[in-house]
Amino acid sequence: MAQQMSAVFGAAFDALRYEPTAKRIRVTLAGEPVAETDRALLVWEPRRIVPTYAVPLAALTAQLVPVGAESGSEENARSLLDPTVPFTAHSCDGTEFDVVAGEDTGAAAAFRPADPDFADYVVLDFAAFHWHEESEPVVSHPHDPFHRIDVLRSSRHVRVEYEGRLLAESSRPLLLFETNLPMRCYLPADDVGELVPSDTVSYCAYKGRASYYSVPGGPRDAAWTYRDPLHDGAPVRDHICFFDERVDVIVDGVRGERPVTQWSEQGV
Repeated sequence: MAQQMSAVFGAAFDALRYEPTAKRIRVTLAGEPVAETDRALLVWEPRRIVPTYAVPLAALTAQLVPVGAESGSEENARSLLDPTVPFTAHSCDGTEFDVVAGEDTGAAAAFRPADPDFADYVVLDFAAFHWHEESEPVVSHPHDPFHRIDVLRSSRHVRVEYEGRLLAESSRPLLLFETNLPMRCYLPADDVGELVPSDTVSYCAYKGRASYYSVPGGPRDAAWTYRDPLHDGAPVRDHICFFDERVDVIVDGVRGERPVTQWSEQGV
């Protein structure tokens, strides 16, 4: 029987997963070197959506100091570990370490899974350090080789409403397709009505730094834009996208169901 590829990948979701990378990875803490290697592993702990990096112990220039008690998979029973769940919520057995580089310490910023495949490696908390893949800085999390975005020009008619109130309407959207996420409609700013700028920001490993808008009298942080995107997100520069989870997005007259994602409950 044929298998849908997303189901094939999903079958391993509860397992500790890894994938070698040929990229040269450089890690620093407050300007002090932590590691540099071309033998890093991308690592997904069980039920983790996005990866982080493991580096060979031999590539470390920083010091590892055991935190104390070993971490266990029973400490975190959540079924889904999205990027908002901290690194220290480990979902497999292993040992935690502080990372000391110069006068700075990354508290519990390293983890060695209790798995023979990681005997010579340590997993590092992406948020605790500064990272480069080759000479390019990386934000949010490592680039996942099984994850991509496609941005396509479209003539579909897109209408955005909140409780029947028109927020935006366009027949020249850019449609962004991203692995395992809903299709997103990025609209020219001229086709979007009044929104209130927010001081909220977030970071995407593929698109860069996002700035947010709220709907007057409606949900907070309901829309976002990339003013200076990374190269993968360059086509959507200065376009505005709404969370389908928080407002109604109508494409070619069809009102879509609001998807359930990690963004469904925020900003309402």
